[in-house]
Amino acid sequence: MSVMLYKFGPVMGLPDPSPFCFKLETYLRMAGIKYTVASDKRKKAPTGKRPFLVDESGKVLADSGLVISQLEAQNGNPVDGKLTLTQRAESLSFQRLMEEHLYWALVYFRWLDPHGIKHWAPYMKKILGVPGPVLAILKPFAQRIVRKQLAGHGIGRHSPKTIQDMAITDIGALAHWLGQKEWGFTDQPTIFDACLAAHVGEIISQPWENAITVETRKHRNLVNHFERMMTRYYPELRGSENAVTGAPS
Repeated sequence: MSVMLYKFGPVMGLPDPSPFCFKLETYLRMAGIKYTVASDKRKKAPTGKRPFLVDESGKVLADSGLVISQLEAQNGNPVDGKLTLTQRAESLSFQRLMEEHLYWALVYFRWLDPHGIKHWAPYMKKILGVPGPVLAILKPFAQRIVRKQLAGHGIGRHSPKTIQDMAITDIGALAHWLGQKEWGFTDQPTIFDACLAAHVGEIISQPWENAITVETRKHRNLVNHFERMMTRYYPELRGSENAVTGAPS
């Protein structure tokens, strides 16, 4: 089986700036599924979002969670097959915490926080491949869309300090639950570990600081977990631009 993966591209020493793209690509490597990264930056999935896959028959598979569920079912559950029903429920709950709550705090501090957008804009220029003047025109439109999304979610209706504190609480809960375990559930990484590494990595690998990055780096178990995942699945990126090894701790 071979698939075409549509994502954004490596940045900040990570395989992608999107935790969803990061998670899906990690899953493909965990499951041993052959893939090629598409070079077309314009093609969109029916959902209008990335990541998505195109399989050998030309079928488009969209939404990282749904794609992973389909691939697991088709291939005999190679990654989460050993989990009990209780462990699967816990895994899903924590993934929802990260993807439906923590993620939106990350979006706020990248796109709307004045300090964050100042540092994030150059990366967006690189990712999108647009000239600086074009990005300057697009940025306010993108920020309006993001502001509307955050308001619709609900988190954007709070103050920056409240959003920050909620994210720190999420991180603390994840760190407390993981404890000193090498992996989340078994003696091997599972989909939970792919999701955790993606979200922690997006926070601690950015080369600028805010309260969330500072607090997350204090949880050495989360940082070490991220490092283990990167060493295991992305050896080609270790030591690359802004890898977290050199980040403050």
